Amino acid sequence: MSTNRILRALAGPAAIVAISYLVQARLAAPPAGAGEQGLVLVPFVLDEVRVPGRVAAQVLVYDPSPGRTLRLRALRVLSGADVLHEQELDIELHGDPRYGAINALIERLPVEATELHRARRFFAAPGDPELEGHEVIERRREIAARLDAYRAELAAGAPRPFAQIDFPAPLDQLFFADEAPGARAALTVEVDYAPPGGPAATARVAEIVTYLGPSLAAPTTLGAGSSVSVHAGDLHVHSCHGEALNACAPSTDCAAETLQTSGSFTYAQLRTQYEALGLDWFTASDHSYCINSDAEYQAIVDECAALTDATFVCVPDTELSSDEVGPQQGSDGGDLLCFFGTHANHMGAHDITQRVYGGEDGFLGFCNGIGSDVLEPFTDNVDLIRGMGGYPIANHPAASSFGWNSVQALAGIEGGGLHGIEVWNGASQSGQGGHVGMWVDWLLAGRILYCYSGSDTHDEAFAFGANHVVLIDQPFTRASLTGAIQAGRVYLSEGHVALIEVWIGGQDLFMGTIHQLPANAPPAPLTVRVHYDFGADTGTITIFRGRAGDGAESVLCQSPPLSGAGVFECADVLATGATSWYRACSEGASKVAYTNPVFFVVGGDDPFAYCTAKPNSLGCVPAVTWSGIPSATAPDPFDVGARDVLSQQFGILFYGYAPALTPFQGGTLCVQPPITRTPVQTSGGNPPPGGDCSGEYHLDFNAWIQSGIDPGLTPGTTVFAQHWSRDPQAASGTGLSDALQFTVRP
Repeated sequence: MSTNRILRALAGPAAIVAISYLVQARLAAPPAGAGEQGLVLVPFVLDEVRVPGRVAAQVLVYDPSPGRTLRLRALRVLSGADVLHEQELDIELHGDPRYGAINALIERLPVEATELHRARRFFAAPGDPELEGHEVIERRREIAARLDAYRAELAAGAPRPFAQIDFPAPLDQLFFADEAPGARAALTVEVDYAPPGGPAATARVAEIVTYLGPSLAAPTTLGAGSSVSVHAGDLHVHSCHGEALNACAPSTDCAAETLQTSGSFTYAQLRTQYEALGLDWFTASDHSYCINSDAEYQAIVDECAALTDATFVCVPDTELSSDEVGPQQGSDGGDLLCFFGTHANHMGAHDITQRVYGGEDGFLGFCNGIGSDVLEPFTDNVDLIRGMGGYPIANHPAASSFGWNSVQALAGIEGGGLHGIEVWNGASQSGQGGHVGMWVDWLLAGRILYCYSGSDTHDEAFAFGANHVVLIDQPFTRASLTGAIQAGRVYLSEGHVALIEVWIGGQDLFMGTIHQLPANAPPAPLTVRVHYDFGADTGTITIFRGRAGDGAESVLCQSPPLSGAGVFECADVLATGATSWYRACSEGASKVAYTNPVFFVVGGDDPFAYCTAKPNSLGCVPAVTWSGIPSATAPDPFDVGARDVLSQQFGILFYGYAPALTPFQGGTLCVQPPITRTPVQTSGGNPPPGGDCSGEYHLDFNAWIQSGIDPGLTPGTTVFAQHWSRDPQAASGTGLSDALQFTVRP
C-alpha cells in the first residue's frame, strides 16, 4: 500500500490538508543552501479528477534572487514518500525579481480582469490587498508596459529566471477502484537545484487532488426505446498559442495577452486533463488577436484533427474580439483599458471554416489606435460566422471587462444574430443573476438564445458547469456533436443531470426545440417534465416559464428536495400570442444545473409549417412540403405535399380554418374541426418487399380552390392543412405529418 493511502487511512482528509499546508509553508522559508531567497514553484496540476490516469501537468520554477545563477538538476513527483515519476533536468536560471514583481501585480487583479480562474498567491505577499476600482485599469496598463519591455529584453537574448517544466501527473496512482467520491490525496512536486560549485538543495510544492467520482449517466426515463448518450465538454478553452511568454510554435508571443505569463498547455496536453475530468470534447478558442495569421489558425486546425477520434472531439474555433455597435448600456474595464478608443466584446466563433480577423498580437493589440481600427463590428462578425454555417455565442456578457454593452443592436436566432449566451463562465455560477439574469432579460426582450458555458481556462483544465450534449440515436462524431449543440440539446452542470421536455398535443418536445405556433393558436394544455439524476446528492428543481414582453419570468412549480433519479413534472396551459418558453434549474448544497428552454414561437413567413409530425413505424418523420403561391385566380399551381411517408400507402390532405394542438391517434391533430378532406392519394415510392419512406403526396391546392368545391376558400382566408396516411404497422394504423398554414391570395 502506498504511503499516501496509509496516511489517508490513518488520518483522513483533514490530515492531508494539514500536510499540504505544512509543505507549502516550508516553501516560504529559504531552502537550505539556496541563498537568501529560495525558488518559487507554481504547480499547474489538475486538482479534481473523475477518471484517474496519467495527466499532463506543468510546474513553473522561478528564481527571484538578482544576480544569482542556478542549475535545475531533477524533478520528482511523489505521493507521500512514494516516488511516482522522476526526470533529469539541465536548465540554467538567472535570478531576476522583475518577473516576480509583474506576476505579483497580476495576482492582485480581480478574476474578472485576469480571466485566470484559480486564485494564486505564489508571487504576491499574503497581506497585499486585491486591487479595486480604477486602480485595476491603471495597474493593468502598467503590467502590460512592464511585460512588453521585459519581453523585448528576453527576445534580445537576456537570460531567463524562470522555466516551465512539463511532466506527467500519475493521478491513477493516487486513487483506487474502491475510492469514495470526495477522497483527497496530496501530490508533491520536488525540484533539485544548485548554484555553480555550490551545495544541492530541493524545493517542493504540494497540490491536493480530489476524487469526484464517475459522471452520472442520462436517466433511463428519457427516450424509451432510443439510444441516449450524454457528452460533456467545454466551449471556451485557451492554450499555449495565446501566451504572452513561451507561446507554442508556430504562434509567437502575444503581447496583447498581457496577463498570461505561465501555465499554458498544448491542446494535446489539455485533452488528457479533460478526459480525467470525464469530458470528451472541447473547442479550441484562443483569442483572435493572438491567432492573427492563417498559418497559426491552420496549426490549430491540424492539432484538433489529430486529436479527434471515436472517443474525443476537438473543434478549431476562436474567441473573437469585435467592436460594439450602436448605443451602449454602460461601459466596462475593456473600454477604460483602451482609453474609450475601443468598445469591444468577446464572442465564441464556433464551427467556423476559416480564421476570422479580430485584432493584433502587439501591445494592447485589441484596442483601436490613432488612425487604426483593428476590430470589426460584432454584427458583421455575426454575419460572417453565420455565413460559414457556424454559430456565434456571447462570451461572459455581464463581465466587468469586454462584456456586452451594445444590447440595442443585438438580435438572436430569430433575426439571424447571436445563437446563444455564455451564462456560466469559469469556476463559479451566479444563480439566477449575473450572466443568467442577462440571458433572461434578453429572452424577455424577444430574443431567442440558447444558454452555454465555458471554463475560459488559460491554464490547466478544471471542473466547472460543463456543456452536457444529449445525442439520441446518433453516433458520437463532430458532426452530430455540433449539430446537437446548435439545436440547444444541452444542459449545463457540474455534476447533476437535468433535462427538460414539454408534452403537448400528444408529442414530446425535447430541450432546445423551437416550436412554431400558427396564427390564433388556441391555449393548449401541456406537461413540463424534468428528467433528473442527483446520485447520492439532494437537489431541488425549479421550472420557470417566460413570455416575451413580460417584466420577468415566473416560477411554474418547484419540487421538494429530491435524490437519486426520476422525473419531476407539472402541468400548465400554453400561453399563445407571443414567444414563450419553459426552462429548469436544479440546485443542491453545492451543485447547480441549468437546462436550455423549449421555445414556442408565434407565426412565420406565410406559408409556414407548424405543429409536430408523428414518427411512422419505420422511424421516419413525415414532413409537409409546399411550392408556389396560394391564389384564387393564378393559373400556376400551389403544390401542398408531404415527404418521407411510407411508400405505397393511401393518404389524404385535410384542412380547416383554425389550428389545434390535440392528441390524436398517437400523434397530434394540428387542425381544428370542422375539417375538409381532399381526394385519396397513393404515396408511390418503392414497392414491397422493399417498402420504405420514399413515398410522397402532392395536391395542387390552387386547382382545388378554383374548382369551387369549397366556397369558403376566398381571398384573405387562412387555411391550416395536414396529411393523414395509412401505417399498417403502427399501433393506431395511421400516420400524421406536421401542418401548413397559408393564406389565400387574390
